[in-house]
Amino acid sequence: MRFLARSQRRLLVVACGLLVLLACASPMRIRSDRDPDTDFAAYRTFAWIGPAPLARAKKPGGVSFVSALDDQRIRRAVDGELASRGYRLVATAAEADLVVAYSVGSEEKVHVQESPMMTTLYPYPRSYRYGGWYTSSAVRIQQYTEGTLSLEVYDRNTEQAVWVGWASKRLSRSDDHQALISEAVSKVLADFPDRLDR
Repeated sequence: MRFLARSQRRLLVVACGLLVLLACASPMRIRSDRDPDTDFAAYRTFAWIGPAPLARAKKPGGVSFVSALDDQRIRRAVDGELASRGYRLVATAAEADLVVAYSVGSEEKVHVQESPMMTTLYPYPRSYRYGGWYTSSAVRIQQYTEGTLSLEVYDRNTEQAVWVGWASKRLSRSDDHQALISEAVSKVLADFPDRLDR
């Protein structure tokens, strides 16, 4: 019986360790949606709606902010992905079939994780023992920032949205902005329709 209790304890420790590692990995969550009635074969060119994002993340103190470098990184990544799908970037929205916009945002979140802890105290006689007895739990609280990048594509003539996509991920100070933006844009646009004649 003691062997079973020890092996169960080891299993619990390993399981808790794996859960912590999985929580720290924080995979990027991706979603996209498109207008099912839109014929993307009719589109050849795209342009940006304007020089600024539609919405911006807020700095501490409430001031909206997207760094000039991150703005360039996002636009270059989107330009490259759409070009690889057969669409041509043009200088102004007036000459484009599609117009593109992006927005960024962040949200402060709290994650509470509770892990049951075993004790060697048994409430039953020895012959009824099986493993340990769960009498308490360790609670771990983490505060973190989740960032979201949204991409929106509109038909320039109708001004109606034809495709939207977004990526969300837990952020950390050690994140490489270039790599994070490239990954987010690539994954968000993975389902964007290719041009058939590219």
